[in-house]
Amino acid sequence: MIERTEGKDILESVIVGGAIIAIITYILFTMGVITLDSPKEVAVENQSFVNVTEIEQISIIASQTPTPIPEAIPTIEQKYVDPFEPGQRWVGQWYNWYRSDVQGLKDMQIGVVAYRYKFMDKYTWWSPSTGNYFTAIPAPGMRYCVVWVHEEMIGVNITNDPSFWAFDDHAFAIQVKDKIYKSQINETYNPVVTIKELNQYTDYYQTVTAPPFGYYIRYTGHNPETGGFAAEKIGVLRMGKGNAHDGFILYEIPKDSQPKDIMFVGEFGTFGSAQWRFSEL
Repeated sequence: MIERTEGKDILESVIVGGAIIAIITYILFTMGVITLDSPKEVAVENQSFVNVTEIEQISIIASQTPTPIPEAIPTIEQKYVDPFEPGQRWVGQWYNWYRSDVQGLKDMQIGVVAYRYKFMDKYTWWSPSTGNYFTAIPAPGMRYCVVWVHEEMIGVNITNDPSFWAFDDHAFAIQVKDKIYKSQINETYNPVVTIKELNQYTDYYQTVTAPPFGYYIRYTGHNPETGGFAAEKIGVLRMGKGNAHDGFILYEIPKDSQPKDIMFVGEFGTFGSAQWRFSEL
């Protein structure tokens, strides 16, 4: 008679039970009830391929998704405008007129261009008489708008220079929607003073700091009232780049004015008119 120990009985029970489970699992697998997901390969930036489960794959992809970068607002492309054609154009585009035989054989071509603009809530001006800076503030509900203008008699032959009675700031205005605003340059601003915020802006050809348009600032010697400087109107325009009239014109316009609502208007009598837009037509 063979004796069986209690440990052997347990071992045989485990073996039999495991075999039964294996047979049941095989039958369910062949029937499609049980499926096995194979590990998937996911590329992680700057790393080699790694094996991950479906849940891990989703987690990695989510963590590697870059934050969207806002696209830059496209610049407005300027449309070509015939410089001899009156009417609307862009800041930076010329308006020209031509007259033949103005003085005998002397022909005349003149061009005007508004080439820069700037908005300011205030400005700081230097008083040459006191040697101090002061702050200028516009009227309530208004702000400053500065426009730089260049007027030139085109040509280089001094012998055939016909000369021309030049336009000044009175020939220009700013139209905001349906209202016209004239320059304040002779009312609230003395052209002889220096505006600190504008000292960095040069003329059209980038040669000197642009002065107030239509004025020549000259040194007069010691004068306690003016600080030794005077602003004189330039009456005559002569031929050549070096004789051009160039500078800024200062305006006060409504504070909520937007560039798309603004036109810089030039009225040149019998020579026509032009309007410079600050934004797309």
